[in-house]
Amino acid sequence: MEGIALATEFIGSVFAYLGGVLLLAFVASGILFGYMAGEEKSGKRLYWAEWPLPEAGETAVEEEYRMAA
Repeated sequence: MEGIALATEFIGSVFAYLGGVLLLAFVASGILFGYMAGEEKSGKRLYWAEWPLPEAGETAVEEEYRMAA
């Protein structure tokens, strides 16, 4: 199956090949997002999908701006 999906000689043009890869990526992301939605609907929290990351700390430092003379 991988040989059919990865070999370009079975597909006539580059546009058809890239369209197939794009369709495969779209379907895979739809499956992933559907799984995530089902888990969140049942009340489970997906910590790996949250932003900002829980271990990320405050990185921006506020500086006091001086007024020009």
